Amino acid sequence: METDKIGILGHGIKGKPCAERWSSGEWKELVCLFLEDQSESGIAAYLLEHYLDEVISGMEALRDRLQLRSIRALLSKNYGDYEEGFRLRGIQTVLTDDIKGAQKETFKEGVLVHHGETMLALHQCLTEESYVPHKIVAVTGDVAEPGIYEIPFGITLEEIIAKYGKGVTAGKMVKFVSAGGNMGAVFGADELDTPFTYSSLLKEGTMLEAAKIEVFSNDTCIVDWTCKRMLLNSRKTCGTCVYCREGIYQLFRILQDATEGKGREGDCSVMMEICDTLKTGTLCDIGRTAAAPLTTAIKKFGEEFEKHIDRKICQSLSCISYVNFYIDPAVCNGCGDCMACPRHAVRGGENLIHIIDTDLCTKCERCTEVCKRNAVKRYGTVKPVLPDEPAQVGSFSAESNGMKKGLGRRRRV
Repeated sequence: METDKIGILGHGIKGKPCAERWSSGEWKELVCLFLEDQSESGIAAYLLEHYLDEVISGMEALRDRLQLRSIRALLSKNYGDYEEGFRLRGIQTVLTDDIKGAQKETFKEGVLVHHGETMLALHQCLTEESYVPHKIVAVTGDVAEPGIYEIPFGITLEEIIAKYGKGVTAGKMVKFVSAGGNMGAVFGADELDTPFTYSSLLKEGTMLEAAKIEVFSNDTCIVDWTCKRMLLNSRKTCGTCVYCREGIYQLFRILQDATEGKGREGDCSVMMEICDTLKTGTLCDIGRTAAAPLTTAIKKFGEEFEKHIDRKICQSLSCISYVNFYIDPAVCNGCGDCMACPRHAVRGGENLIHIIDTDLCTKCERCTEVCKRNAVKRYGTVKPVLPDEPAQVGSFSAESNGMKKGLGRRRRV
């Protein structure tokens, strides 16, 4: 098969046809990347464990077709156990724990850089008559069976959740899906018919170098989630571009304020302006896509952001600043474990329903950690009906106190 007729996609950032890449320059060396940090999907480890020989065969085939001078493998330092397999086939390896620095040194003129998975695709394309393009993907989050799967291109996100993740965790519903790791775009529950292809996902600004599909249920706060993503992404910047170095961290600080009750009017507009600046003012794909989780989240869950900023409400009760803790009188068995509170905010006794004094509570969540019955719960703007003083276990009833269960006000007569 002629090199320019090999119809596979690169499995890196943008999924462009490999034949175009191969014909676009005079290549002297091939470097295959098997790099991954702890926050990503584990794809490189899966690839090395299950397909090392096939990957090497793909590297050798490309070397012969392009008449390259040498081939090399760049591995994360924790993948040193696979170094011998490359050495036995005459391939030089470089182990590194400085992923940014290693990539900076690798991308040079005359050096053809591919993700290791692309070499697996090349081998399979050359050896399998009925080759079906697919990608190794980690399916995680609120699914029944999280794991790493080999998923064919073209199926929908909904099919991936159902077929590979075996559906959503029992008792939960999909709120949104993130595709592409920490810089992946957000797809709402009404967008699960989106096909798993580079073209479909790239439209939202994501990239699939981190082949990770994360499913999140309705108890996930989108504001808190994007806040954590922006913090992680701020640590990935190399610092060269001012907009990238300062902009991503500024997004994190604005979102952090929103989760702590310090949001200000117009914050959403400011964040979108910063996101637009990142797209046009940064030099690399990391800077251009770092804000993809936030931009897509605001477009699809703008009302939730506004509630945090303007009304100081967190519907999912995830943001500590917007919640108080209480002990459910219907669940509490009076064991007393929660009285380990360092601020002595819990009152009660043996076989008594315990009570949390919200004036003393610092929301350290110590009571939540020690309660084996999950009796410690949260409430937001509406306070549930609770006893005023510790009462005998099983003796308290919201209805008997003239109130509807779950409402902090008396029934009208």
